[in-house]
Amino acid sequence: MEFKSEVERRRCAVALVGDGVPIAEVARRLGRSRWWVYEWLGRYRRSGDEGLNARSTAPLQRPTKTSASTIGKVLETRRRLVDQPEASIGAWSILAQLERDQWPDIPSIATIERILADARVTRRKRKRDRSKEEKLPLPTVTTPGIWQQTDWVQDRYLTGGLRFNSIQTSDVGSHAIASGQFLDRSMVSAVTFLLEQAWPTLSIPQAMSVDNAFAHTTHPNNPFTAWIRACLLFGVEAIVGPPGRHGWTNHIEAVNYLWQQRTIWAQRFNNLDDLRTGSRRAVDWLNTCRPILDPDHYGTRYPAEYINTHTDTLKWPPDITVADHLNTRGSLTLPLAKGRITFIRHVTDHNTITIADTHWPVPTTISHGKAVIATLTTNNKSLEIRHQGEHAITHRYPITHPTIDPHYPPHTTSLLNHV
Repeated sequence: MEFKSEVERRRCAVALVGDGVPIAEVARRLGRSRWWVYEWLGRYRRSGDEGLNARSTAPLQRPTKTSASTIGKVLETRRRLVDQPEASIGAWSILAQLERDQWPDIPSIATIERILADARVTRRKRKRDRSKEEKLPLPTVTTPGIWQQTDWVQDRYLTGGLRFNSIQTSDVGSHAIASGQFLDRSMVSAVTFLLEQAWPTLSIPQAMSVDNAFAHTTHPNNPFTAWIRACLLFGVEAIVGPPGRHGWTNHIEAVNYLWQQRTIWAQRFNNLDDLRTGSRRAVDWLNTCRPILDPDHYGTRYPAEYINTHTDTLKWPPDITVADHLNTRGSLTLPLAKGRITFIRHVTDHNTITIADTHWPVPTTISHGKAVIATLTTNNKSLEIRHQGEHAITHRYPITHPTIDPHYPPHTTSLLNHV
């Protein structure tokens, strides 16, 4: 294709996407990359035809024009976030808090980062040498209801600037997914999604992989968020690992990309209800029409159909509405059930691992960088640390909460017993 100008090429890209042409095919036809298509599609969604014109990359306001009151407000907001163990303290989190506080002069992300750097309150990122970090083998799962993974897509925007978060769960054995959208990223929203959307669609698994955000990491000896408690209550082993490492969340990270590609990167949504409708359409197609399975092995090409063939042998949640179990402050209080929480950790140079802001020693025979599996069993209050499948050490874990029997009995062996 030949175009008189780059603006004409951009308009053509938007039109092709609107006609349902896949992003990759649009990029091929126009001789551009997929990211070029995403960039101009995003600008068009935010600003219409005006967004397709070239824009200066210079800041709209000079940094020296930031008022002293705004600088003070940014620093005060960061101090408040530091005092909230569950909160992030980066520039995006500060901007979101300023919006919630209805601060009249909202600075840009770049300005917030500059303010933090000038005040020397930024945390210096240490480069990790992961070349010597030990890898863990992953289990092979080809049956639904065995292993699921969950993660957030955080801080995305709808038309008009409304910020939202989307949570996804993937069933590894069937490749089926579930998705829910919320204005916050709270544990109440996560558990609501789990009990009212994910598990009624995918079934209750034996194990659930998440990153550290789903467990308390700054509460000494207390990793028991509402999410962890919900997993234990229904006999699910929670597997908690660092994000983007070990491969224990590879499935869900791919799903996060796929979900965005089929929803917010392909369409414009004016409000949360529209987004949820669009998400349901995308997820339904991915579960019922995406030919991802090998029919010779699975008996079908489609994830939802594969789950249906196992319906009678899977565990399903009771008919429950989380809103009916919230206290007057809007908090969800769940009992602590008997079960396992497994943490994947690397040994530090002090021969310890960190779980819930507490350092646990490991034998000196396990060197720095080695990967260990630490399983906290709530009913006998023990923390067993294993390396390469062999028992290394067991610690007494200080659980002060009483424990109850779970709704479903936990599986007799851990998903990680083989590694």
